[in-house]
Amino acid sequence: MKKYLILLAVMLMGAAVLFTGCSSDDDERRTLVMGTSADFPPFEFVADDGQGVIGRYAGIDVSLVARIAEELDMDIVIQDQPFIGLIMALTNRDIDFIASGMTIRPDRAEQVNFTIPYFDARQTIIVNIDNDTIHSVADFEGLRVGVQFGTTAELSLNDDMIITGYDLISYNQPTAGIIDLLNGSIDVFVVDSPVARGFLANHPDQLRIFTDEEFFGPEQFGMAFHLEDTELLGMFNEVLERLIAEGFVDYLYTHYTTMLALE
Repeated sequence: MKKYLILLAVMLMGAAVLFTGCSSDDDERRTLVMGTSADFPPFEFVADDGQGVIGRYAGIDVSLVARIAEELDMDIVIQDQPFIGLIMALTNRDIDFIASGMTIRPDRAEQVNFTIPYFDARQTIIVNIDNDTIHSVADFEGLRVGVQFGTTAELSLNDDMIITGYDLISYNQPTAGIIDLLNGSIDVFVVDSPVARGFLANHPDQLRIFTDEEFFGPEQFGMAFHLEDTELLGMFNEVLERLIAEGFVDYLYTHYTTMLALE
């Protein structure tokens, strides 16, 4: 654990130099563009005062990619954009890969190549704390339900909308949905469990979170690569598999949830 504390401190101090673009002293060093939607703590967010791990960005995905890039002798630049456009950006080769808390799904796997899974999650329901009538998706009928564009929550709830009869409202960023939930513009917001815990930590006296395990199954996050980039995928997988086995991903989760008070 100590070596990971030292490593993260070094990455935080040196990020502005190491991960801002092409290397000045080695023209052969490869630069990759990472696509992400940086409003998804603890996985990706804009760091305080812009002092991030890669540029102004920090989070589990960002630190994990920084470590992989270090071992592969590569530089990383981040392109921050709405989540819904990430796969299209990858297909068009506007970015080289996606690291954005993306759930591995069969429909997505037809468009991209995923790495091995590196994080387990589940969709979580958020309501105002004084709302005691919503306990599952079955209680959504007639309600205004918020999700983030292009996420598993939106895809799953779109499939079920005809059955339960709710209004699905999609947002570019989850923070906007939580603001609408707090001011009463929507009744429910659904998002991945670690992010939901972050919103609860910030609003402990205003929000309640829970899951519906009968409706939302377990999920796994993976990084996504272009279908043709099998060699690059293999390089990332080799390092990622070892970092998972060494406990580095678990360390990053503990570090960022503690730092952001998500636990």
